[in-house]
Amino acid sequence: MGSFIEVNDTLQIIREQGWPPELDLETHLKTPYDFSDFKDRVFEFKDKSKIRIYKLASVRNFLVEVIFQ
Repeated sequence: MGSFIEVNDTLQIIREQGWPPELDLETHLKTPYDFSDFKDRVFEFKDKSKIRIYKLASVRNFLVEVIFQ
């Protein structure tokens, strides 16, 4: 028997799972964020089911806020 490993490039989270409050869509639409705004920052996320593996830099990974309306 083998193990199933899925490599992800997108992390979809809600605020309760650790979406950074300083990443606000309305603010970004008025004045887009720059990489330097978050350089050397570490964000932590929680309560995601299953283990996830993401590639290290310089591979692009996407952070997506899930908003329920």
